[in-house]
Amino acid sequence: GTCPSSSMTMKMGLERGLLERIPEIISVEQVAADGVEISEDAIEDVLDEIRPFLKMAGGDVALLAVDPGDLQPSCTLRMTGASASLRSIKGEIIQRLREKMPSLAGVLWEE
Repeated sequence: GTCPSSSMTMKMGLERGLLERIPEIISVEQVAADGVEISEDAIEDVLDEIRPFLKMAGGDVALLAVDPGDLQPSCTLRMTGASASLRSIKGEIIQRLREKMPSLAGVLWEE
């Protein structure tokens, strides 16, 4: 789920189950997925790849916030112009962000 408390409960349950079943395990640690570290610069780099296409259609995309939180890292974006309501464009942006930053859990859109 996307709820931080349910994610923590699931994490604790997985850790307890592994530690009970495999006594050789000393601790369970999350390993970051391969990819670029989530930062404003990394997100802007991806958005810069998309902006020329949006600008040709009279639109743009802006990064409003980055939350690199431990469990659910996310970013908030705003699209403007005629293409702002198109789900396919938003889907493409999300896909490109997650290709570069697989640990990015959420992309939020501000209207």
